[in-house]
Amino acid sequence: MISKATEDARVRAEKIAENSGGNLGELNNASMGVFQITGQNSGEDYSWSGAYNTQDKKKTASITMRLKYKID
Repeated sequence: MISKATEDARVRAEKIAENSGGNLGELNNASMGVFQITGQNSGEDYSWSGAYNTQDKKKTASITMRLKYKID
């Protein structure tokens, strides 16, 4: 899940750079933000410390990745 979230963040950064007339350069820093697992359609609140649902069989994971790139 973390690798997919990181890839999604890179693709989004490429689009932002492309749309602003630049090119995505070297990765300077990467960190993971909030990682939460909640029951699907449960209405559970998201929190900065994360949520780790262990009761519901169907779950949704939400992962925030922060990638900082140089722009060429």
